[in-house]
Amino acid sequence: MTVGENEGVDDQGGWGKRLTTAGPSCSCADAFSDFTLARQGYPRMAFSACFGGIIFNILVGVGLGCLLQISRSHTEVKLEPDGLLVWVLAGALGLSLVFSLVSVPLQCFQLSRVYGFCLLLFYLNFLVVALLTEFGVIHLKSM
Repeated sequence: MTVGENEGVDDQGGWGKRLTTAGPSCSCADAFSDFTLARQGYPRMAFSACFGGIIFNILVGVGLGCLLQISRSHTEVKLEPDGLLVWVLAGALGLSLVFSLVSVPLQCFQLSRVYGFCLLLFYLNFLVVALLTEFGVIHLKSM
């Protein structure tokens, strides 16, 4: 049983439920605050907030949700990582983090517009691949 089934979330059109878990830096408020920090002369703080906010949301959001579920039902929470979309999500997150981990020090922590455009292009490609995967256009051939 998945977390959504325990909480009564209908899986009809489940692509929205699953894709929303993949929205790194999709929060408009976070984006505006990061842009504001960068424009005010604090680019390092803005860059840190891009990753720190997401990590905090994942740890606290998933942690508290699972804690509440466990305390109410006294059963373990099982997250089922099956399906191609999970691999697309995890792979894209891993690739973007590795890209930043390698490219930022190579630029001596002076981030250019090219770096920003590369991240935007990567995110747009990821979004297209994730949507195509969810709607069944991209799929693994069964053996």
